[in-house]
Amino acid sequence: YMGDLLKYVLKGSGKRIRPTLVFLSAQLGPAKKESVRNLAMAVELIHLATLIHDDVIDKASLRRGVKTVVELEGADAAILLGDFIYSFAFKKLASLKDLSIVDLLAQTTHSMCEGEINQLNRRFYFDMTEEEYFTIIRKKTASLFGTSARAGGVLAGQPTPILDALENFGLNLGMAFQIQDDLLDLTAQEAEIGKTLRTDILNGKMTLPLIVYRQKNQTSRSYPAFISSLKNPNGNLGQLINEIIESGSVTQAKKVKESYIEKALKDLEKLPLGPVKDHCGNLATILCQS
Repeated sequence: YMGDLLKYVLKGSGKRIRPTLVFLSAQLGPAKKESVRNLAMAVELIHLATLIHDDVIDKASLRRGVKTVVELEGADAAILLGDFIYSFAFKKLASLKDLSIVDLLAQTTHSMCEGEINQLNRRFYFDMTEEEYFTIIRKKTASLFGTSARAGGVLAGQPTPILDALENFGLNLGMAFQIQDDLLDLTAQEAEIGKTLRTDILNGKMTLPLIVYRQKNQTSRSYPAFISSLKNPNGNLGQLINEIIESGSVTQAKKVKESYIEKALKDLEKLPLGPVKDHCGNLATILCQS
């Protein structure tokens, strides 16, 4: 049974940016291929486990173009599968025999869980500030990006200044990625993205475009109607989204995303010239254009 569920979730192809960061940063030095593969596998499995648990929390029915585990088998099976994948990921990390990397990923997983708990605790908290939002996404998403880049550099034997630059690059890339994901949840189509959308509004999550829109309209006559729509958006969800887009809030959030991409590119200046630096830059640029 567990084997069938594993095959089901593993056959889906995500973006795999986190293992890509591992493979890229590990090319900066003489890292062992098997260790790099195991590390890349571990960070992607940790990410996969969080997705399975997120789908339970969000009651999502679609992920990567197919039904979610919670939709197919229920919440109990999905939670246990996520836990099983977490344990397998740390088994792979233990095989590296490098306590610094195990400690790094353990701290990051702790941070990711803390970010998710904080976001859960802030549901339907409509006065959330941008600073609170950035703190949450830094922990729940960007931290694993940063750790993936840093850990690959550790395997490659890089000095602390390079490791710090790699981690900062990953963190800023991860911030941009989460903002982009939040924008897509608001504006994209499910057939295009392949997962259940509008879960942020429906579950009371204040993402950046919503926060920007609230700030623009906090003193207007329409503000009470906006809050009322957030509390119960089902009847006029389409109208609410159109108002947010037409207000320029989505465009403003995109500019914030682009600012994080610029920071990520700035971090790369500390890396030595070569294909790793070039490929990392291309990765950031592609994200900025999406």
